[in-house]
Amino acid sequence: MLIGENVDAESLDELATPTYNAPNSVRMKGFGAGLYVLVAVVLAGCGGDTSTTFVLESGSPSASAKAGASTSASASAASSSLPTTAATPIPDGRKIIIDSPDSNTGISSPVQVSGTASVDKGSVVAVVLDAGGTELGRATTTASAVKPDFGHFDVSVSFAGATPGAKGRIKVFGVSPRDGTTPTNFYYIDVRFA
Repeated sequence: MLIGENVDAESLDELATPTYNAPNSVRMKGFGAGLYVLVAVVLAGCGGDTSTTFVLESGSPSASAKAGASTSASASAASSSLPTTAATPIPDGRKIIIDSPDSNTGISSPVQVSGTASVDKGSVVAVVLDAGGTELGRATTTASAVKPDFGHFDVSVSFAGATPGAKGRIKVFGVSPRDGTTPTNFYYIDVRFA
């Protein structure tokens, strides 16, 4: 047959190729098998996570942003009442924050400082400073997780030389893995001495 040639219905029947139409039962079995595989893959991806997340309420910026700390770790395990696990990331891209005490709180020695950090080797240093920037006390702890994860830290800082009623500052920071002393990712709050 040539292109443009007149074709009658009988000629079309001769040219038509037969098509296979599977019965509905075969199509449904194929659909069912595909659905079964999809459900199995989804369920396999859901299993295995048996962790528990704890959320603490506090007056800190991270708690007010509904991203409160999840857990606690401390320099001495006896002073901590929470399990040691990862914490919720800090809003605004910060890498370290103080959750307690709150800013402008009256503090005395020793002061319990807790917060969330994502720092190298989990090393967190807390320092109490007077209004002039003089260091009155320092303590070091390890967060419950290391960079790039976020962990909770809890440390007790003893200090001396503060004038009651005077302003001061609590500063926390990670340290550089190169030398172990250079401060990185710091955060501070202003306080007053009780």
